Amino acid sequence: MLTDSNIAVFTLNERHGPSLPDLAGLILILASWLASTIVVIKRWNQVINKSGRSFSYLLLILYLLSLSGIIFALSLTVEWLLWICIAMAIAINIFFIIAAFRSHQ
Repeated sequence: MLTDSNIAVFTLNERHGPSLPDLAGLILILASWLASTIVVIKRWNQVINKSGRSFSYLLLILYLLSLSGIIFALSLTVEWLLWICIAMAIAINIFFIIAAFRSHQ
């Protein structure tokens, strides 16, 4: 909502780098991601029981590939690949989080 006129703290690629307010938002996003990842790891057996072993591991492999794709797309400035990998990672992450919290009930 606000314009970003601060100097970039570090550069992700030639056209983009986060400023201090961006970095604060990234830290909050990473903290919530880490917390949800810990919940999924702790309840991994219940997630497997809920969705099936082969399906869960297939999604896990696709998730790791999409995270790698995000890093790859950022380093090469391939925007279409970046957004595809982000969408895929978010969808899989949400699936795992929902499955982990539903398995606890």
